[in-house]
Amino acid sequence: MSIDRVTAALDAILGRIYTGEFPVGEALPPEVDLAALLDVSRPTMREAVRALSTRGVLRVEHGRGTFVNPVPTWTDLPTMIEALNRTESPRQIGLQLIELRRMIEVGACGLAARNRSDEDVTELSRLLAAYTQAEEAGDIDAVARNDLAFHSTILKASTNPFLPAILLPLQEALSASRRRTSSDPRIRERATYHHHAILDAIRDRDEARAKDAMRAHMTQTRDDIAAHLSDTRP
Repeated sequence: MSIDRVTAALDAILGRIYTGEFPVGEALPPEVDLAALLDVSRPTMREAVRALSTRGVLRVEHGRGTFVNPVPTWTDLPTMIEALNRTESPRQIGLQLIELRRMIEVGACGLAARNRSDEDVTELSRLLAAYTQAEEAGDIDAVARNDLAFHSTILKASTNPFLPAILLPLQEALSASRRRTSSDPRIRERATYHHHAILDAIRDRDEARAKDAMRAHMTQTRDDIAAHLSDTRP
């Protein structure tokens, strides 16, 4: 059985779910018909279904069929994000992501202030300098990349190994949101101010001030997303 064929079958099923051809709550076509529709063997089709079942996308009910689960019950974040990108506006996705970031990053920033090493401070300073250099050059991709790295370094500086792992599956979506907001020089200027406030608090090992600084940055980011990202769905 070819892995490429399984992946192609998996993507074909997902594509039909994304477009609504396979609606949420409804059963997929019977096994023989589904394999024919996907132009794959039945073993390949079964493997694709099994893989999507482990992601929470499909639910196999023996004797009844294979059903499409609602997106919020899916357990694979990249798959969920791809579905939401097809149904939600950039503004809505950005606001949902910032809600999640606020819950995680405010506390993480406090931990970083408590647990950071000198090397962490050096790296955060380097990333801010690179961010400023990219901002001045108008290199939006580099701005977004250094912004993301700055926040990822704070998660690592917390010394809690679970924190970076929680946000890792969201990196692509977070990067896309960063690129959209970073295209506005006024937003970059505001972000730069908050980044320096965060770094100063972490450098001073002031846990409460670090959390307040990150909270203020999350509020600024939320307001900028609400004001500047498109509310038009695909």
